[in-house]
Amino acid sequence: MKKIGIVNYSLGNVGSVASALSFYGQDIRLIDSASGLADVDAIVLAGVGNFKTAVDKINALKLREAIHEQVIEKKKPVLGVCLGMQLFADSSTEGGDIPGFGWIEGKVEQIEGQDLRLPHIGWNDIVPVGSELFDGMRGRTFYFMHSYHFRPVDPSVVIATTRYHDVELVSAVKKDNIVGVQFHPEKSQGDGLRFLRNFLESIN
Repeated sequence: MKKIGIVNYSLGNVGSVASALSFYGQDIRLIDSASGLADVDAIVLAGVGNFKTAVDKINALKLREAIHEQVIEKKKPVLGVCLGMQLFADSSTEGGDIPGFGWIEGKVEQIEGQDLRLPHIGWNDIVPVGSELFDGMRGRTFYFMHSYHFRPVDPSVVIATTRYHDVELVSAVKKDNIVGVQFHPEKSQGDGLRFLRNFLESIN
């Protein structure tokens, strides 16, 4: 049994992510302190909503440096879900030019394309790019809900894409111990649960 710490910064889907992860019998902990982060095997950054609000809430809890220490210095596995993945970027244009964690070089910007309706919401297929995190799935169809998307500088970190009308979106990234998904695995039924299982099995 692994200890999984979900950062509890009161923004969005923390409870549903915890329920999905507990399906596999893990020790799920909602974390709002630096000491709590130090005592888990992996960290999950979930959330929906505004980028600036998320950054402000994490800063208010004095967790930013602690998260950075565990993920970057101690190489603890981390999974970012939706807004959680976007926090990995250098910055976001949502709410201004807001600095992110800077773990993966790139920027979060509003989705732009001809005749697009925002948010991008509902079920959509992904195209995996050579990652075992998508092994064992039947359809590779996931649930999305977002108006902003992450545009990494280095294409080698992209492990899945999604097409929304005429726009190709990055739907998953991986860099060393850092994994992020734009979709919601906790809302994506069988494929989503399989993704979470694959992530859990990747934790040493």
